[in-house]
Amino acid sequence: MRIGLENLFGRQAFDHDYLGFNTVRSGYTPSSHSAQTSAQLSSTSPSAISAQFRPLLLDIASGNGANAGGGSSNGAVGNTVAAASMFSPSMSSSDLLDKYYYLSEHFHPLEGGSHEHESKPGADLFADFSEARSAPSIASGSTAAASGANPIAADIVSSTDGDIAVEGEVDFISIDVVAGQTYMISLYGAGDNPLPDTFLALLDNEGILVNSDDDGGAGVNSLLTFTAEYTGQYTIGVAGFANPGQTATGNYTVDVVQQAATDEVPDTFDGAVTISTDGITYGFIDSGTGPVAGFGEIDTYTFEAQAGQIYSFELTGGADYNTSYLNVPAGELDTIITIYDADGNVVASNDDINFPNDISSRASFLAQEGGTYYIDVVAYGGQTGGYSITAQQTALADLDPLDSLNWVNAENITPNEDGVVYVYFGDSDENFNQTGDDGGPMVTIDWNDYEVDQVMSALGEYENILGYEYRITEDADEATFRLLKTESAEYGAYFFPQDPAYGDAQGVGVFNVLSGGWNLPGQEALQQGGYAFAVVLHEFGHAHGVAHPHDTGGGSDVMVGVTGPSGSYGIFDLNQGVYTVMSYNDAFDTGPNGPSPFTLDGIGHGWSGTLSAFDIAVLQERYGIINPHATGDDVYVLEDENVEGTYYETIWDTGGNDTIKYSGQRNAQIDLLAATIDYTPTGGGVVSYVDGVFGGITIARGVEIENAEGGSGNDTLLGNGLNNELYGNGGDDVLIGRGGSDLLDGGRGTDIASYIQSETGVTASLLNGTNSEGDTYRSIEGLQGSQFNDVLVGDNNSNILDGLGGDDVIITGQGDNIVYGGAGNDLIEARNGDDTIDGGDGDDVINGNGGDDIISGGAGDDTIEGGAGADTLDGGEGNDRLDGGQGRDILTGGNGNDILFGRAGDDQLFGGAGNDELRGNAGNDYLYGGAGSNTLFGGNGDDVFAFNGDDVGNGFNLVRDYEAGDTVELFNTVDADVVFEQVGDSTLLSVDGNFVALFENTDANDIVWSTVAPAG
Repeated sequence: MRIGLENLFGRQAFDHDYLGFNTVRSGYTPSSHSAQTSAQLSSTSPSAISAQFRPLLLDIASGNGANAGGGSSNGAVGNTVAAASMFSPSMSSSDLLDKYYYLSEHFHPLEGGSHEHESKPGADLFADFSEARSAPSIASGSTAAASGANPIAADIVSSTDGDIAVEGEVDFISIDVVAGQTYMISLYGAGDNPLPDTFLALLDNEGILVNSDDDGGAGVNSLLTFTAEYTGQYTIGVAGFANPGQTATGNYTVDVVQQAATDEVPDTFDGAVTISTDGITYGFIDSGTGPVAGFGEIDTYTFEAQAGQIYSFELTGGADYNTSYLNVPAGELDTIITIYDADGNVVASNDDINFPNDISSRASFLAQEGGTYYIDVVAYGGQTGGYSITAQQTALADLDPLDSLNWVNAENITPNEDGVVYVYFGDSDENFNQTGDDGGPMVTIDWNDYEVDQVMSALGEYENILGYEYRITEDADEATFRLLKTESAEYGAYFFPQDPAYGDAQGVGVFNVLSGGWNLPGQEALQQGGYAFAVVLHEFGHAHGVAHPHDTGGGSDVMVGVTGPSGSYGIFDLNQGVYTVMSYNDAFDTGPNGPSPFTLDGIGHGWSGTLSAFDIAVLQERYGIINPHATGDDVYVLEDENVEGTYYETIWDTGGNDTIKYSGQRNAQIDLLAATIDYTPTGGGVVSYVDGVFGGITIARGVEIENAEGGSGNDTLLGNGLNNELYGNGGDDVLIGRGGSDLLDGGRGTDIASYIQSETGVTASLLNGTNSEGDTYRSIEGLQGSQFNDVLVGDNNSNILDGLGGDDVIITGQGDNIVYGGAGNDLIEARNGDDTIDGGDGDDVINGNGGDDIISGGAGDDTIEGGAGADTLDGGEGNDRLDGGQGRDILTGGNGNDILFGRAGDDQLFGGAGNDELRGNAGNDYLYGGAGSNTLFGGNGDDVFAFNGDDVGNGFNLVRDYEAGDTVELFNTVDADVVFEQVGDSTLLSVDGNFVALFENTDANDIVWSTVAPAG
């Protein structure tokens, strides 16, 4: 079983209880570390370096940067110094913290309720290996002790042996790879003195973590698979660890397997067997053909997937399957299952369903695309035997994310008849049979009053949900929770749930003051919103029967799309702290502000300060309790600064008329939707947040918040299905009421009432101050429609009207308006103002009426009338009809076969591409047909017919009414042979022998022409 365990260096560097790596993070503030470390390391013995290494890591993890280096590169000293020298003077804390990782603890119940636990330093050990890469090399394919960066060939089978001679030592081994090839790397203890437990990391030639593994192989062995992105060297990092009472030293072997170049996925599969979801598929593992020591043969299956469906595969070995072939005891075939897409990308992998004692495997994934997928099955330890694969196809809507958080094997805590749950804080002379760093009894220390207060404050969050009273007792025997505090070099924090497998240890929680910033000056991390406070919330989640979303400990499922403990956010990014405090992706990593800044100054804010929506929901379902809480008219405030007390919270509120409010000058988004607790983007809630502030608010399932109030920035306020009141206050705000009859009050600034999320068309009028759904407008200057057929009406001010999708009718008032028709066949009627109108896609009808308008038809066959005023009309794509109306207008047909009417006024007409018809009508007009076969009518007035030498060969122009007073202008015809030739009653214009235009009923001698620059 897996229990919560906080590592010595804090969850931000080595999280609660998982053995593994985190993904790259960014956004941290660099700072420098003491400059004395390099000199110290270069003259220090291996054992002393090992002793110094852990506090150095703690310093690094706390955000102080680093400066270390020097020392020999040979032997044990070289290995340890090489590992420590990753903290070079040139590296910022940002570079280091971008590579922090998470650890976990394994728990194996023993007789009498005691347990083993192991705690492993995180992969900061492998954060950079510039010194290691300069270590001596060995010939490709040879075998040697790994005392530096020793390349081994990536042949079909390559192997190297090494040893960890000093605890804390790290070996680096380089491998030569070929771009596009897939490699499997296994690490396991070997020889007479095997390394008791292993940890494996893979880094590229820039020191960036590519992949890592702790227990992906048999038992505690390590295994990973990767595809090389380039030809050259990668580096393997090897570390050893041990349970209390053991020594983390010993021999190991690293095996590298290069898959055949012709394989589409890492195996020699033939696709002969196809798995279906209709039954059970049986197979057999024969270790005799295994390519790597410790591995059996790899069986590969194919299956056909449908896009958008969830597929789960459970792999079980035992005597009930293919018994005629079975050579191992029933149920002892230890397997791993890996799933690939058609391009060979790993989409899911699993070793143990119920880590760490279960040897069956289960993997699930969401098929992003339909088609063929591949499953690899392999056994470890040279085993042979039969197995079965059971496949299941499930629609995403049929899955429950709470199944990934429910610790099935744990019982609920039970209060006494008065609803009281007692909590006991152990003294320094108590350890409840917990084991210390040296394998002996754990050394504990007393709790201080502040720590007790903060732990009880965290339990208050559970009290809000369950209604239990958590009360301190001086009698350990009557306590449900027995808490210990320790100073450990190995352990972080962990909590045993009410699982009978843990015997007398049930309800015991251990917290380490050296982890999670617990003992920072002022104990900021224990403030609500601080890192250590979030750790306490997390561990009490285990105590109440809540599991991790990223593993199957306690019989839970893995959240859909999650492939690892950290850096894997799952479908819709639901696996992070803002949605569940049980996640190792703390706070709101994927939010608009990025991960919370992890620095010494920032550790007191930016984390989860309450239970999140998924946590609340799983507790309510487990315990069958909906506890009344916050029944008055409450105001929930979004913080304006990154200071202590800023955190992510989830509202559990069961009554009153409530408001989420922001009062600052930044831009905020407030969303009143409650969590839907499903696999959708709103499953864990919708985060209300402020730009640049690492805190926010979500709303638990079933909670109704009625109102939102913005600040003086440009805010977005979103309602729900209730009759909401949304107040934008200052700034240019967007108010989205959603369902219900809402009051939308924009306040100061240019504010928009939006129906972008409406599922039907709307009729909204700023002139009347209402819409068809019962909304009321105050201080609203703009309307945004839906994706359907809307009617939007402006008032007599300057409005912004946006139709979005659908066939919309948009009518402006008398002001200077900005109008967007959006997609669809829109009708836009402007009034007497200087309007800017974009019809968007579709066949639009646009009338500018009075004013100097700028109108673009966009794509589609548009009809545009400028009306009175000096208008600028552009037809855009499609076959358009443009009518300038009164005034001096500029008309551009754009692409397509267009008809342009200048009407009264001195107009400029540009046909653009296509076969266009240009009519200047009254006034002294300028007509240029552009490319294509065009027909030009000047009309009354002294008109100019313009032709471009670059258009020669791209069509022909017909001038129907050249008259006295008209002129011909030619541009881009320098040094060209221009000829006006009489042809009957007409004149033919040619340029360099190419026909350009025919002037009907015109004598060549009457044409006045010149070579000039084009108008416009």
